[in-house]
Amino acid sequence: MKLRIALLAALLVALLPGHADAAPADTISADRATVRDNPGRLVLANAAKGDRADVQGYCGEWVRVRVTPDHAMATTTGWVMRGHLTRASQSGGLDGVPERCGDDTERWRDWVGAINAPFRSLRLVDGKWRRITFGTGVHLAAGCVLSLNYTRVPDGPDRVDPAQAVPGLDMSKVSYRYVTTDGAVALVSAPRPGASYGVWGFVPSTCLLPKNREHVYFDEPVVQLQNTSGLHTGVGYSNETIRARGCSAALVSPTQPRFGYWVDPAAANRPPCPV
Repeated sequence: MKLRIALLAALLVALLPGHADAAPADTISADRATVRDNPGRLVLANAAKGDRADVQGYCGEWVRVRVTPDHAMATTTGWVMRGHLTRASQSGGLDGVPERCGDDTERWRDWVGAINAPFRSLRLVDGKWRRITFGTGVHLAAGCVLSLNYTRVPDGPDRVDPAQAVPGLDMSKVSYRYVTTDGAVALVSAPRPGASYGVWGFVPSTCLLPKNREHVYFDEPVVQLQNTSGLHTGVGYSNETIRARGCSAALVSPTQPRFGYWVDPAAANRPPCPV
């Protein structure tokens, strides 16, 4: 009798509204975890150690979460590395979590107004086309410090959060990635002294100054390809190679032309391939 009652109680709980869709609760275990638009792609925000993270899906070693922070974050939903989560990083920690690869491929359109180089792009260097997988080097104006996050307000510009400043970075090695849709905040990367990788953070876009070039983005011709599979970094490719890959010219952003290219214009809006 007791067993029947227990089974009935469990069934009733399972049928409660929202129970079946409840996301497994987890927490951020790393000191910081980049929150990205899609597995391995653009950084939209940074989660902090101890932030609650409700798990919504996974794709390989990336996990889609909704973060509940006690600090400013412009977006609280995105993808973090599995190893940056407390429970998910353990064996069996994603049991029962759905695989969701490909669901978020267009989310970055809502966050990026201009980018240093579009996806699947190459630039012309000494007569050869080379893949772009990094940001352009920039200087920052005096007094500018990276912050792990920024905020969005309904009736004003995006604002960097000074409470999450990241001191102690090598400010001679800052790289620019994109500005937000209203052009007020820029995502940049700077390493700690001696480190081989950078910390992703945000600065007011007014902080960005060109470094050994005219703009904060690539001055040289940039093209987008329909297919970059098999093209390697550090290798120069011919005009014939890029034409065969479905080539079009990158288009400078119509809304934020000072900061680079339109993130993903419709194919019909892209200028023809320059070669």
